Amino acid sequence: MKMTLIQKLFFAALPVLIVNLSSSAQTTGKKTTTRPLLWLGYTNTLQLSSKWSLTSDIGERRYIDNGHQSQFLIRSKVNYSLGQNWDAGIGFAYFQNTTSDPLSTSTLAVPELRPFEEFNYKQKFNRFAFSHRFRVEERYFRKTANDQLVDGYNFNFRFRYQLGFDCNLYTSKGKSQALSFKAADEVMVNAGKNIVSNMFDQNRLYLGFNYQPINNLSFEFGYMNLFQEKSSGTQFNQGNIIRFSVFQKIKLYK
Repeated sequence: MKMTLIQKLFFAALPVLIVNLSSSAQTTGKKTTTRPLLWLGYTNTLQLSSKWSLTSDIGERRYIDNGHQSQFLIRSKVNYSLGQNWDAGIGFAYFQNTTSDPLSTSTLAVPELRPFEEFNYKQKFNRFAFSHRFRVEERYFRKTANDQLVDGYNFNFRFRYQLGFDCNLYTSKGKSQALSFKAADEVMVNAGKNIVSNMFDQNRLYLGFNYQPINNLSFEFGYMNLFQEKSSGTQFNQGNIIRFSVFQKIKLYK
């Protein structure tokens, strides 16, 4: 029954993506800005018990073409195992966002406060594993005027679904070393009274390799293709992203 629900949600999200991408491609006066980016990140997971975990990460995202900052983020969440390969989480993130216009000289970093809730489901088949993440975000963007921050926040919801795939390529006999291939696709949809022309927010397609040299520490290198519709409905961002991440897990219970 649970798998049937997942499949329904997945296939329900696909038409939204396809329709929006198709209509976007045919929009008169469409403008797409394509830029290369570098995403650097560190993620730490504290396993508090057999059911509870605390995950925190920090990220720096920069444009490769001019070296300017794109985003800076700090995020933390608590997850609880529900059994049967399900877990639920609640968290909070702080972002600083700068303009994506390569011709802009603005250095204004706009704060975003982002509480979120999520459900995760994992399926394992020997060397293969599938993961499903359903996340709801409440996004508060600091208001701006004349390239300056002003009092107050704009608000909207964002709904995200991510389908992930892992393939184990190598594991040492002691399981201290491992190499795996990862792929994922994520669809994001906006909602709220401030959303007029961009119900479809973005799609992220990711391919990468994860190498674990020792237990509980791994390094991941990959490529992400990001396609995002801006609030105008006629402007789009295309990101070619090189991503390098470090993951560390620490077990705090016996």
